[in-house]
Amino acid sequence: MNIIFIEKRVFMSFICFPDLSSVQDLPFYTVSVGLHYWQYPTERPDGYAYPQFLYSSQGQGILTTEGYTIEIPPRSIIYLPPNSPHSYHAITDIWDVRWFVPSGFEALKLLQQLGFQKAAVFPITDLRSLEELHNKIHMAFQRNTKDSLFFSASYTYEFIFEFYRQYKQIHAIPALPYRKRLTPLLDYMEQHFSEPLTQQDLCAYIQVTPQHLCRMFKQCLQTRPMEYLAQIRIRHACELLRNTKNSIDFISYAVGFHNTNYFCKVFKKIQAITPGQYRISPRPLSPTDPELNS
Repeated sequence: MNIIFIEKRVFMSFICFPDLSSVQDLPFYTVSVGLHYWQYPTERPDGYAYPQFLYSSQGQGILTTEGYTIEIPPRSIIYLPPNSPHSYHAITDIWDVRWFVPSGFEALKLLQQLGFQKAAVFPITDLRSLEELHNKIHMAFQRNTKDSLFFSASYTYEFIFEFYRQYKQIHAIPALPYRKRLTPLLDYMEQHFSEPLTQQDLCAYIQVTPQHLCRMFKQCLQTRPMEYLAQIRIRHACELLRNTKNSIDFISYAVGFHNTNYFCKVFKKIQAITPGQYRISPRPLSPTDPELNS
């Protein structure tokens, strides 16, 4: 576990770079896996030597690559091809980012055959499967024996196909301009979350029909517009609960809810605990918490 201090903030992480000399002749192996609980700004003007998959369960970031700047919502997967200039940074207090870096003399060829040729952003459909594989490789790297590294090489192949399965399942968005169309609305929602926004207001902002707006959100973010707005409001409520002594009634109104009982219901649905419990023992949004289904 590494602890990095940047501008008075603490960025906790684990990073694994084992001795890979015993597996470098294999068609597939993993160069590194890791996790930043608070992702610090990263800029690579010349890209990275290997293909990368990054995914996040909570928080949001900004990715710039291939001439586009795009907001990365929670529960997203990012694919970055090798030597592709890019940068990314958090835009929320917490942005946990896990990464998986494959290699091997057949790895890039396989990725290209599967359609991973350009940068792509797509929603996570099965976080548990990704976490299981990530943990298996991490444990194999920690053991750092010849046998464990051979096992990690087999998990590399599984990991690639798990990303591919989720990529195809959601009809991924390899065309970043389409995703980019939604970004101004996400910015607007972030700035005006405390206002009494309706779905019609959101449609009017980017001039689309309600049906098309729901389709865009479902395809890009795997949620509905008003559910996404509720998640923004609850995130800001968490910040106020952690950092102020304001009453729950006050916080409810401050983040855009005009009924405290409904605020508490939505808060518990997203965070799995009540606002009062969160204030006593704050914790980040868990990737296994139930999603909104209202």
